[in-house]
Amino acid sequence: MRTNHLNPLAKASLALLLMASSISAFGSDQQKAEKRLRRISAMAVDSISRAIVNQTMADAVHAKRIELMRQRHAMNLSYGSLFIAHQLSAAGAQMLDIALQLEGGKDIGQIANERNANWKLIADAAKQLNEKIDDNIYRHFLHAKADQQLVITDKYESYTDIVRADGDVTPEELASARADYQVWKNRGSAPKGSGLDTQTEGLAHDTSELYKGGARPHPVP
Repeated sequence: MRTNHLNPLAKASLALLLMASSISAFGSDQQKAEKRLRRISAMAVDSISRAIVNQTMADAVHAKRIELMRQRHAMNLSYGSLFIAHQLSAAGAQMLDIALQLEGGKDIGQIANERNANWKLIADAAKQLNEKIDDNIYRHFLHAKADQQLVITDKYESYTDIVRADGDVTPEELASARADYQVWKNRGSAPKGSGLDTQTEGLAHDTSELYKGGARPHPVP
């Protein structure tokens, strides 16, 4: 659009409109990211799925499982919030600086905004992590013995991987996560060659359809 022929008032109005549009898009990306991140936190409330979330995130951020647990304890972060911290770290922030800001009373969202976090990138990464978590829940119940051995090898204990921030999820988020978990557990637990029952097939279909739209409020037992 050419603006050189617009009068000063029209130019100012156009500038405000573009700014408002940019702010709206930014807010939408942050809200989308936060929704997906809260789903990750809700998935980690149960001990079995918490171990799966821990392993999946460790793979995603290239960290050791025990390291994520120690960071959660040190900063009192849910898994969704810890993922933001790692996204900020990947963008150049120091984890110690983030920890000090948290200790000073800021929340992870404030810290991210002060650092001009790319919420669209975080939202996309959170979507991929959610998808991988679901896939790993399914695989866990296909290969439970292998996962048990991995837990021993990694010296990870889900019952000690708990922080106060884990209680910040809403009952609705927790119920949605548990429903999702059950879908993928049923898939992985189904005898080889057998199909899912009608109700589970329907839940799985609904889950798939929600993901197509970018939302994915879904599994935790």
